[in-house]
Amino acid sequence: MAETLTIRLHADDRATLEAAARAQGKGLSAFVREIAEAEVRRVRREAIRAHGDQVVAHLAEHPEAQDELDELGTPQTDLT
Repeated sequence: MAETLTIRLHADDRATLEAAARAQGKGLSAFVREIAEAEVRRVRREAIRAHGDQVVAHLAEHPEAQDELDELGTPQTDLT
């Protein structure tokens, strides 16, 4: 179950978000929740990519690790 989050916004910012939410036929809470959830997904993907960069750097420094990866194979997925 989701937990409640309370945020403070400047009046101008709130009015801008309310107008954007209305334009999409949504309430402010739902609209802000969707924005936050999209950002969470972006941050998670960014963290996964950063971890992947660390793995590549490790493989470059340790040829034996590259040999092991070659033996096991590499997953073929698209994270975009």
